Amino acid sequence: MTHLDTLSPKIWRRSQIGKYLRLIPRKKQLIGSWLHKKLGDRFLRFEYWEARRDLVAKGFAIGCFWAMIPMPFQMIPSALFAVILGANIPLALLAVWVTNPFTHPFIVAFQLWLGELIIGGESSLSILKNEGVWALLQHAPLPLLTGVLITAVVWTIVGYFLAIFAYDFIINIIVKSYKRRRETHANND
Repeated sequence: MTHLDTLSPKIWRRSQIGKYLRLIPRKKQLIGSWLHKKLGDRFLRFEYWEARRDLVAKGFAIGCFWAMIPMPFQMIPSALFAVILGANIPLALLAVWVTNPFTHPFIVAFQLWLGELIIGGESSLSILKNEGVWALLQHAPLPLLTGVLITAVVWTIVGYFLAIFAYDFIINIIVKSYKRRRETHANND
């Protein structure tokens, strides 16, 4: 299997998937930005932005974990943990968006249901529906936190292996596209 770190950027940027990969900010675009000024040079270390298989999987898994935590500004701890654990920052930030304003209420309701299923007790879904997550944390914190912990761990593991599978799949497409283009170019000469 050929990995992205053995392919030159010219190859993967010109592939079919390259038009989407170009949307990910590169280090040279971030130098001197407000983000660089606030977080310093450590934030721009090459390995945090590199598309290596292990870093991509680790970054996506970190983002998946923080996506399951019902809190505002999930991208901040996701990025910080990506820097601390040496993972791919863009994918750590991208994975957080599994929970968005549309999916978040359903995920929290599922986490509550799962926690109540495991711990037992009466349903607190009416509190969640009428008063929100913060009121639920005051009235029934244990079922919600149990569900959150279980979904965070499971989604982290699933996200890690999903990222590895997606990475290998995308690299295969890039390599096949490159070989096809080279053969076409060789036949035209």
